[in-house]
Amino acid sequence: MMKKFGQVLLIYFFGMGMFLSAVGTITGAGPTVGDITLIPDHPAPQSIVTFSVDISGDSISSVRIIISECNKDIGLCHAPPQNVSMRNVADDTYEAKVTLEWDDVTSITYHVEIKSDGRWTAYDEHTVALSTNSVNSGSPGFEIVVFLMAIMGIVLLFKRFKSK
Repeated sequence: MMKKFGQVLLIYFFGMGMFLSAVGTITGAGPTVGDITLIPDHPAPQSIVTFSVDISGDSISSVRIIISECNKDIGLCHAPPQNVSMRNVADDTYEAKVTLEWDDVTSITYHVEIKSDGRWTAYDEHTVALSTNSVNSGSPGFEIVVFLMAIMGIVLLFKRFKSK
């Protein structure tokens, strides 16, 4: 009786070990998202931003980045968010270039989604404040030169007609 009980117990533990081993292999740790970098760090509205993500893990079939453009001053995020596929540019690095669409936004919120083993997993959201520095620093540009040339042309025309 004890011998039979010992055999059943041994088979039970062996079977349970095999089952847990298979479950651990099937549901193994998913991909890991490392650093996400933006170029430029604080983009301006309606600019082109390059997102670069370090991802480690096996069986990654697709990576995408979801970007929402928001105006925190009025509490509005433009819909729908952009869903951009990322391409593998190095061993564990994925990259995507995104053109921001709205001119009235103050920040972007983004997160990475990875398809691994046939299912999508969303990772932590990040928010970056956009640059509000204007391209024009207040100094006159080329348009002032054109304006001055037009004024000089008009003055010369008046002098010419006045002298005749």
